[in-house]
Amino acid sequence: MYRTIVIGSVNHDRIWQLDDHLTPGRRLRFSDRSVHLGGGGFHTGSQLLELGASVALVTRLMQDEQGLSALKALGAAGFDTRHVAMMPGETVPLEILLEPGGERTILAPADGPRATLSVRGELAGDAAYLNALQLEEALVSRLGDIPLVVSQLPLRPATPRPADYVVTSRTDAADDLESVWKRAQALAGPRLKGLVLTDGPRPMILFDGSRTIHVDPAPTVRVANTIGAGDRFSGAFLFALLGGRDPVSALAEASRVTADWLRQHRSSFNWNRSSA
Repeated sequence: MYRTIVIGSVNHDRIWQLDDHLTPGRRLRFSDRSVHLGGGGFHTGSQLLELGASVALVTRLMQDEQGLSALKALGAAGFDTRHVAMMPGETVPLEILLEPGGERTILAPADGPRATLSVRGELAGDAAYLNALQLEEALVSRLGDIPLVVSQLPLRPATPRPADYVVTSRTDAADDLESVWKRAQALAGPRLKGLVLTDGPRPMILFDGSRTIHVDPAPTVRVANTIGAGDRFSGAFLFALLGGRDPVSALAEASRVTADWLRQHRSSFNWNRSSA
């Protein structure tokens, strides 16, 4: 069994299922409101667990009823939670407005906390995935000993970390490819081998600084809720690389795995649902 480390958020997503599309000045109606565990760390780790890897989760939760309940749920799901830091404070849900066609709008506080993630004790594994902004220096140092590291490309200033591959979407990286590569290099340093850009139903891009390879994704699966799909893609990509696939083959496999997951969840996305 591969041992993986996932460094990222675990949120309480409060999802508002809207009856119509967002339109300025209109009254909004919703047909459902529910709270689910979410966040990049949760979704990526869940995919890795389903593929058969062990997952040590590095994240923070609040030490209130919601946070303690989430910690219990993570342990029951199979996560190694020894590196989950419990912090004083109140859990604040992340508000997500979900339109009928699947388009989502995320409402996050402008002054939300930018926690620095850290670990105590041993942190060893075959691979690590990061979707986090601020990392303690000791954590960055330990990542240098991990054989395979994949990082999401942050949208805001973030702590540099050693990474072999950096993943983002064309939506989040609208600059020209050379500019995005420079951002990835600044984040990952000399260890960087490749930049991955997903683009919905359009071909994925693998760029190594000089050569561009286009990889066709799996056939599109139409669903009303794609929350978590991008994070699951990253988890499947990491797992495929661990299994010895080359990057191009790993991207194709990750796309297939994600499409299968979407197909299975076409009619319902009941992850750890609770009352709103």
